[in-house]
Amino acid sequence: MSDPGDGRSPQPRPLPTFLADGLAGRKSAVQADLAVDEVTHVRAARIRPGDRLAVADGAGRRWEGELIELGRRGARCRLLRALPARPPLPVCVWAPVANRDRSLWLVEKVVEFGVSEVTWIEWERSRSVGDAGRSESFRQRAARRARAALKQSGGSWLPRLLGPVSLKQALAGHEGAGWLADRGGSPFFAGGTALEVAPVRSGSLLAVAVGPEGGLTAEERRRCEAAGFELISLGPGTLRFETAAVAAVALAAAVIRDTEGMT
Repeated sequence: MSDPGDGRSPQPRPLPTFLADGLAGRKSAVQADLAVDEVTHVRAARIRPGDRLAVADGAGRRWEGELIELGRRGARCRLLRALPARPPLPVCVWAPVANRDRSLWLVEKVVEFGVSEVTWIEWERSRSVGDAGRSESFRQRAARRARAALKQSGGSWLPRLLGPVSLKQALAGHEGAGWLADRGGSPFFAGGTALEVAPVRSGSLLAVAVGPEGGLTAEERRRCEAAGFELISLGPGTLRFETAAVAAVALAAAVIRDTEGMT
């Protein structure tokens, strides 16, 4: 790797990440099997026995390992040392039941930020959508997309993927702070200063809610405000739901990591 040119030492290249089950309670020098669907990824990444890699279980545990066996139907590594794991971002995304491909893109991007949960909401104007968020096939696709995003980003936690649920059910089960992306809300930045937002209590999640493509009804907006959600404007333009979700999560990540010292 070339010198960055500013006097700093070049950063080592991150180890490629693969998923492994059963890492709880493991110690160094112990062997661990990679998940059964990782063999193709290992081969595509040109990892050979003796090469180093990172393994994660999606539940906070992350190790540096050495590949020791690669077969047609399985791969095994030796655990060398535990790696520091980034804490999950205490954010749950309330995404609308909507277009399948754009919903999967949303999952991919918010998992890269490390969100704790994605819940699909049946907004009033989501009811005409035929599939995404409701079928078992979609849920399986979303889980696979989340796993791929975790590996790509070097994260440690897979989010819970929940729903679909009604807005009433979602509000009843949520106890933390909330943001609702809405063009009529307060600008997040005003006069160069970020909007004051309610702190995320320990053990709770900030719900970041995004409505469907047809927009929210006045009653849905009222119910969210009554539940303590703050209306946040992401700008004057009309954003697609997946763009709004990723933008709001990025803002939440910046605020939470700044106020709570997360890295």
